[in-house]
Amino acid sequence: MKLRLPPSALLFALATASAVAFAQAPAVPAAASASASEPMVQETPEAEAKVPEPKIEHLVTEDSQVRIEETRVRGVPTKIVVKSKIRGMGSYGIQPRDPGRYPQDDYSAGLPSLNFGF
Repeated sequence: MKLRLPPSALLFALATASAVAFAQAPAVPAAASASASEPMVQETPEAEAKVPEPKIEHLVTEDSQVRIEETRVRGVPTKIVVKSKIRGMGSYGIQPRDPGRYPQDDYSAGLPSLNFGF
């Protein structure tokens, strides 16, 4: 005696069987299960080294009366020091504009910071 099922019952059986098959966890080899606690992507020192260090430049310009020392980080001036070669004249620094601030909020931009050597 052959058992005949309606087509809807066959579709239902097929759908539940495939759902159960996908819901089961796949078999994991013993070597892979031991490293399951370790991260899948390992950071190497080479990957961290790919971020370039900022370029720092020390520029010196001088003539017979003054020596100007400028420090730039990533091409942006961060420190300017003017040293006089004339006796009795002090040195002073100039505060360059901070590129991270709006010009109207950067009150110290362009102002000298005096250093009297005390």
